[in-house]
Amino acid sequence: MKENQVYISPQWQQLLNDNQLNNFEAWWQLELPAVDEGNYGRSQNGWSRVCLHSLTSATGQTRRVVIKRQSNYRSRTPLHPMRGISTFIKEYNFIQRYEQLEIPALKAVYCATRQQGNDLQAILVTEYLDDYRPLDNILAQWDNGYTRGQRAAIVQSSAQLVAKLHNQGLEHRCLFPKHIFVKAAPPHDQACLIDLEKSRYKPWSSGRQVRDLTALARRTGNISNRDLVLFFRHYFDINQLNSDAKKLWHQVEQRIKKKRSH
Repeated sequence: MKENQVYISPQWQQLLNDNQLNNFEAWWQLELPAVDEGNYGRSQNGWSRVCLHSLTSATGQTRRVVIKRQSNYRSRTPLHPMRGISTFIKEYNFIQRYEQLEIPALKAVYCATRQQGNDLQAILVTEYLDDYRPLDNILAQWDNGYTRGQRAAIVQSSAQLVAKLHNQGLEHRCLFPKHIFVKAAPPHDQACLIDLEKSRYKPWSSGRQVRDLTALARRTGNISNRDLVLFFRHYFDINQLNSDAKKLWHQVEQRIKKKRSH
């Protein structure tokens, strides 16, 4: 069996040692319940699952992590057009890229792959976002769980996050509310992204804006036009909607209508 340790966070090294989780086999053998039914496909016998786990330091402090494990779950890339690479390696590479571009996103703790016979196995461990809530969870309580001021702050932090992503030439390609995490406590002034594996670098295509914002808008149906206007104002960093903002809004609306007609 061939193991390839891609990354281990220096800040987490001691905690991983304290929990005997400093090698692939130790992570792979953890018996943990999956947070959902997982994903299947991509290649023969391919599967991918997500679990949560708590690590305790020698001093008794506890920190949680998100553990993603997969086997034969591949994604084709320009450099690997036939067999593809582990989607976790692809996501880890984008985690690093987002960090370099200062786009707030999840942080890697551990990443490694190994070849087990004919199976390509991979593990990606990331920090659990303890102080954040997913936007879909927030939207479920939008009308009665948040004041107008709190809603405005959440819209602002989300819009500025997406704008920073697009201004760096990146497209998330899975920009659903469940993949935007907002600081849970007021003033809700910070937000970050998760699930980066489908990201693409498309600096010359304005389509990245339309596709991402359409995906987001289709799943945030209970927010008001006031909130939508506020989102576009913060997205473009303007005081009132201009021709560029109105054009993008119209393109998103048209794409939503087109999708609904199919």
